[in-house]
Amino acid sequence: MATSPPPRYTAAELIEELREAAEEIAPELNGIRPEETLEGEAAQTLEEMADALRRIAAGAPRPQELARIALEARAPLRPFGKPKNTVVKMQKPRR
Repeated sequence: MATSPPPRYTAAELIEELREAAEEIAPELNGIRPEETLEGEAAQTLEEMADALRRIAAGAPRPQELARIALEARAPLRPFGKPKNTVVKMQKPRR
């Protein structure tokens, strides 16, 4: 009796798993942000490609241009994950 293969991950699930992996490994990489890791960049690339495919499937104009932009992967990396505390104490002016 043949068994069916396990279900595949959706693009959103893959992106989430990759981002979680990036957040786990980044603290060990001395100053490398999660989005700069291979996993983080792969997550953003998948997200951009999935978005382009959704737009093309919905009948967006110039589908070749959308595909070209997604494949070029030139968009800046977007931060994700838990924000670090960026509150800076205001210096009191010297008198």
